[in-house]
Amino acid sequence: MASAPSAEENQDIEPAEPALDQNNTSSQSLLSRGGSGYESQFGSLFGSRFSLTDGSGIFISSLTLTIIISAIAVIGIVLIAVIITLAVMLSSCEQRSAVTVSLGDSADLCSSVRLNMELNNVQWWGPPEKCKKEIFKYLNGGQYMKDVAMAVNSARTYLRSLPVEDSQSVGVVLDIDETALSNTFLLEDIGYRFEGLLDEGLGYQMNSVKTLPMLPVLELYNELLAANWSIFFVSERPESALGQTMQTLLDFGYKGWRGIFLRSLADSENVQGFKSNKRIEIEKQGYRIVCTIGDQWSDITGPATGNRTFKLPNPIYQIL
Repeated sequence: MASAPSAEENQDIEPAEPALDQNNTSSQSLLSRGGSGYESQFGSLFGSRFSLTDGSGIFISSLTLTIIISAIAVIGIVLIAVIITLAVMLSSCEQRSAVTVSLGDSADLCSSVRLNMELNNVQWWGPPEKCKKEIFKYLNGGQYMKDVAMAVNSARTYLRSLPVEDSQSVGVVLDIDETALSNTFLLEDIGYRFEGLLDEGLGYQMNSVKTLPMLPVLELYNELLAANWSIFFVSERPESALGQTMQTLLDFGYKGWRGIFLRSLADSENVQGFKSNKRIEIEKQGYRIVCTIGDQWSDITGPATGNRTFKLPNPIYQIL
């Protein structure tokens, strides 16, 4: 029979405090020392005892993080300001350019209008009112006639280069107004009423004393006539003005043409269609058209114009 343990034995078997408490105390002491070491090493550098760390062990203090975020914010604000400034500047440039093109009254603008009319980019009866003064300068200052002469010389060079066995069967087609004849002084007198240019009454006026021969064209005409080439006139003038037109051409030295075609009331096509049909009619008569010269795009476009066409400048009006 077992005896009850004595008090001394009870003391021997009394459970001891877990060693874990001592280890925890030791661990806390180590962490405390470790913390003190971190603070002593980095606290003075960043000025804060609080820090962040990523998985790689790089420490960033709150002050450094604040500086980085502030720098990013400042850079963003600066970029936004730059973008806004550039947008405002671009808008200002576009507005200034639009004003220059639409409202400008300089010689440069009118020169641009004249050029684009010649290129058929702008299809107007004539230049805007504010450009008529510049057009007068161009017509009367000598540059217009120089431009006409250059175009005619180009045609002359081409025609001289052609091998011609039977010159009488070779045809050259000429327009009349602003090609064989010049009406610039007449148009100046009537105030450049471009839209009424094709009126029958104005067709009669074009045979007035204000009409002059286009001298470079007349010189080329006489050279071709001397070489026995066949020359034809095709004009949008009304057929009712045929008698006066023929007399005016003869008076200025245009003699010996093979044919002259004016527009009758039965010709319902547009100007380009009318002139194309007349050229086709000429070729059906056995002539071979090698060149067409005129001041309007409707003079030199369409079938049967020949291998080369030459457009003379006309800053005064367009026949659409």
